[in-house]
Amino acid sequence: MLHSYQNMIRGELKMNPSIQLTHAWNKNYWPTGGTEKAFLLLELKGTATMQTERASMNISLVLDRSGSMSGAPLAFSKKACQYVIDQMVSDDTLSIVVFDDEVTTVLQPQNIMHKDLMKQRIESIQTGGSTNLSGGLLQGIQYVLKSKREGSINRVILLSDGHANQGITDPLKLQSIVKEFQGMGVGVTTMGVGDGFDEELMEGIADSGGGNFYFIEKPEDVPGIFSKELTGLLSVIAQNVQLTIKPTEAASITHIYGYNAEESERGLMLTLGDVFAQETKSVLIELSLFPYAVGKGRALELQWDFVDVTEEVKICTMQYAIEANFTNDIDLINNSSNPHIEKQVQITESAMTIQHAIAAFDLGDVETGKQLLQQQADAMLCSAVQSDDAELREEARMLYDHLENFTYSSNTRKSLHEQKYRQMKRKK
Repeated sequence: MLHSYQNMIRGELKMNPSIQLTHAWNKNYWPTGGTEKAFLLLELKGTATMQTERASMNISLVLDRSGSMSGAPLAFSKKACQYVIDQMVSDDTLSIVVFDDEVTTVLQPQNIMHKDLMKQRIESIQTGGSTNLSGGLLQGIQYVLKSKREGSINRVILLSDGHANQGITDPLKLQSIVKEFQGMGVGVTTMGVGDGFDEELMEGIADSGGGNFYFIEKPEDVPGIFSKELTGLLSVIAQNVQLTIKPTEAASITHIYGYNAEESERGLMLTLGDVFAQETKSVLIELSLFPYAVGKGRALELQWDFVDVTEEVKICTMQYAIEANFTNDIDLINNSSNPHIEKQVQITESAMTIQHAIAAFDLGDVETGKQLLQQQADAMLCSAVQSDDAELREEARMLYDHLENFTYSSNTRKSLHEQKYRQMKRKK
């Protein structure tokens, strides 16, 4: 059963055409006795259509120009940056930073006035030495923060093919810094090119920055990925989305998949970043439901906070409670499974399995890793056949493709990591 909410502000129901909230349990009914393992899927969908005048963009492109980027990687990166300029208008702000062992500003933050001259500056970028990723990233963040205006879409896009080997190199330190700036309204998207970058670092930065992480296997794919990211930024309808979850006495949270949760006085807080038009952000929660009397029981209290930028800048708070249905009717309990949520659980389990397989491969236990992937692929294919589900079939096919003539290389690791990331975030 799918439950839908529009906009409940401080307990009062108010319609908001920009956002739709839904939730669903993996079962519609639960027994009154004993502790039950349950899954709950929360979804926030951007339902608004963009107005004629979109919000202004404030973007900093931060490019790795270390020696390994020479040739095709840098050439396609330049092409992608020039594409970004073509999509921007005079009210937008752009800055471009490049880094090797040093950090250089190609374009100071400026409005889009002379596109040809800006493209010429991009064309002049040359490769250099090692990789001061943190220096380039922090400079880009500072530029965006400096140019931030009310209602503007503020994003740093970081592209690199290597590891951070100068400046701040500790991943947790970098993530902590990025998260602090995300709280100030500056998001970070990361793009890893080729098979030499640190995927855990790049994903961690994107998660902490409320942005997206992309694995770009071939340099010629760079412009297409930039286009995908920019298309989303051009249609942002809600910024700085945060979710606070507080369990009641009827439930306890075992795990939250796909997002890091921080404890606060109000409950567990999740940062989901910006929401694009027609985009869905989903959070899968594993809970324990405790014994409860027949009827509806409150399991969780939720609060969504975000900035609506569809027409005018509005700070929105949406609050409501999640209830579970408890019954002694065995037939209701046994026939209340929700196929859609069970599918999402299976996709998330696949992500966890891939993560375990990567850990086994990293330790040199190739056979265990392959066995984990094989078992997961078989299980997903079986479910796909039973339910005639194309998405499960495609996920199984991708795992089988990894296993065919298997060799554990840096490229294989990154491809598996990308599939894990996409599944955990439930991105299609």
